[in-house]
Amino acid sequence: MTRIIGMAAVVCAIACGWLARPARWEVEGLSMAPGLMPGDVVASPPFPLLDRWRSPRRFERWTLVAPDGTVAVKRVWGLPGEEFEIVAGDLVIAGEAVVKPPQVLAEVALPVAATSRHETDGAVRLTLPDPMFDDVPFAPGERRVLVPAHDKGVASVIDVGEGDPAGAPACVEISVDARAVRVAFHRAGRHAAVAGRLDGAFVAAAWPLSPSVCPRSCLPSGWPAVWTIQSPWNGHDPVTSLDVQVVASASRATGATILDVTAWRDVHHRPSASGRMQWQLGSAEWFVLGDFPGGSRDSRQWGPVGSDLFRDRLTTSCR
Repeated sequence: MTRIIGMAAVVCAIACGWLARPARWEVEGLSMAPGLMPGDVVASPPFPLLDRWRSPRRFERWTLVAPDGTVAVKRVWGLPGEEFEIVAGDLVIAGEAVVKPPQVLAEVALPVAATSRHETDGAVRLTLPDPMFDDVPFAPGERRVLVPAHDKGVASVIDVGEGDPAGAPACVEISVDARAVRVAFHRAGRHAAVAGRLDGAFVAAAWPLSPSVCPRSCLPSGWPAVWTIQSPWNGHDPVTSLDVQVVASASRATGATILDVTAWRDVHHRPSASGRMQWQLGSAEWFVLGDFPGGSRDSRQWGPVGSDLFRDRLTTSCR
């Protein structure tokens, strides 16, 4: 009996190990660029079969079966029952633009080469192209009519010193055209500060810099789950200037040093080739898109997809 129990335990352990093994795929094509590029290996969480019993959630990346029978990687945007639209490059649900959280922006944003850069007295000022078109560096040979991209911002790395005994915080001010935010750092170390126009909103957040490295992201790693500031942008004029500057504290020098400043732009979504921009999702339908609209076939062509086509949820590559 002991031998039988022992054999059963071994079989159970092997089965559990097999079930726990993450599913893996090699990425083909550019539909999920820049976050996922051809040759990248993506993986599900442990026990991938468990995801078959949960509904896909907004912003998640999944493998799914495309209409031609191939396996594709796409991001979930529209959920069952929603009215989904693509308006001026933004994704709109029930009349409201969907604001990407920091992690999703980190996976889809592209670096922007400023037309000029000025550094003086603890301040960095970037002037951006106007207009800025939705071309991409990873597909130089693509052939399509470019359109202006509206959402853009700045990502900075700040080194914060120990400060004074009174505890006055180090401060940095970030300006995106006429919108400005002041960030106070109460702890020493390297921090990230990000602000910009995103999906019809002014967003900003700051966080301690993570030691992990995301080589394709133009946002510093360690992203928080949500934006600290998210308010309506109220305007359609293009963003043309970005400023990051050390702001003097009342009791001491700020103790903050700007180490790096990078401009970014958001993905600019496009309607289907037929010009269709609006879809009403059924009670068991999802809308999925590639992160690179110019190189993706997705729900814009296929229409909404049912849960039977989803296979495995993918974990984020780094944080």
